[in-house]
Amino acid sequence: MALLAMLSVVFMYGSGIFQKGGPKSSRADGKGITVPGAAEAAARDTVCQSNLQQIRMSMMANAGGDDTHPASLADLHLPAEVLKCSFGDMYVYDPGTGTVHCPHPGHEKY
Repeated sequence: MALLAMLSVVFMYGSGIFQKGGPKSSRADGKGITVPGAAEAAARDTVCQSNLQQIRMSMMANAGGDDTHPASLADLHLPAEVLKCSFGDMYVYDPGTGTVHCPHPGHEKY
């Protein structure tokens, strides 16, 4: 029992429950208030980065030798789960420049 109590205090302390004003997230999207929630949010960030890397690599492979870009991300024939952020946001693609980015708060640098 003492071990469980100690672990729960560590999780609550790490989540900011004991701070004045209640728990706060340091993330731009407000996710990951608890320690397990922060770990899940970090894992979803990694999935988003991986998806964007796969999309960009597929675009380079399909370009061949010319500088043409696909008209849409659907033209890459990738699985549907790769074409959206792990938080559920669809990726934004600009066919004129061939750039793709994630609109989810905090993922602007991806």
